[in-house]
Amino acid sequence: MAGRNDAAFAAALQAMAQVVGQQHNAGGNDGVRMLETFLRNHPPTFKGRYDLDGAQTWLKEVERIFRVMQCTDIQMVRFVTHMLAEEADDWWVSVQPVLENGGVAVTWAVFRRELLNRYFPKDVRRKKEFEFLELKQGNMSVTEYAAKFMELAKFYAHYTAETAQFSKCIKFENGLRVDIKREIGYQKIRNFSELVSCCRIYEEDTKAHYKVVNERKGKGQQSRPKPYSAPADKGKQRVNDERRPKMKEAPVEIVCYNCSEKGHKSNACTGDVKRCFHCGKKGHTSTECKYDDVVCFNCNKEGHIGSQCKKPKKAQTTGRVFALTGTQTENGDR
Repeated sequence: MAGRNDAAFAAALQAMAQVVGQQHNAGGNDGVRMLETFLRNHPPTFKGRYDLDGAQTWLKEVERIFRVMQCTDIQMVRFVTHMLAEEADDWWVSVQPVLENGGVAVTWAVFRRELLNRYFPKDVRRKKEFEFLELKQGNMSVTEYAAKFMELAKFYAHYTAETAQFSKCIKFENGLRVDIKREIGYQKIRNFSELVSCCRIYEEDTKAHYKVVNERKGKGQQSRPKPYSAPADKGKQRVNDERRPKMKEAPVEIVCYNCSEKGHKSNACTGDVKRCFHCGKKGHTSTECKYDDVVCFNCNKEGHIGSQCKKPKKAQTTGRVFALTGTQTENGDR
């Protein structure tokens, strides 16, 4: 009876040992499958070196993978340190024993802190804080400005959970361009996502409005002739004008001031008779005239001119032209 009980007890212990061994192997297999899943997401390799954004970018990528995996702190540290290479791997090999010998449990938070202290020191963080505080929209679109704002906001440690929304909205508004800030600021939006959406919609509507206005101006300028442009048929008109016969201008009648005869000037006059333009008489010039006052050509008296003379106008004498025949000339010669 006792022998049968001892045999049954030994069989039970053996069965329990098999179950424990199977569970241990299953746990090891789970760890391998988790690592394979992690590697299938193509995590980047981190080589260290001095790079302002390298460590932050690498941590962001591996943490994105961990969000879809149910990993423990120990697994996260093991998987991530597997992706260290060159200078970064040498650094971790030297730091890990120091932490463990000091009784520090190497959790994900501890690893993250040590990595940032090594590759993202405090002076670099301060530069990022200053860059965030001085950030302005400038020539960026609202979408680009919001993305840059969120990228730098994580380096500003003074935002608390209670005031983060309010403080971000105030800072974001102050960095907007003047035209957008003037239209959005009075609404006092204190939800960051809503504020960004309103600014983006206003910017897109404004761009669409000015685009339509510029297109209308362009069409109006195309249909309106330029003030300095020549008509299309201007060249033809010039050719036609050149072909037209030109009108002869009537020659100006020339009168000699010396002899009062027409057809020549005084400098070309051959006559010896002088005429005074002061009194109208011949035989002397105006400088030699004896009259002191103007003389009327109508009555030959001083004190007025011919147009003011009250006496009857003298009849103008007309010259006669005599035509002589050849016979009359011969008779005259005889």
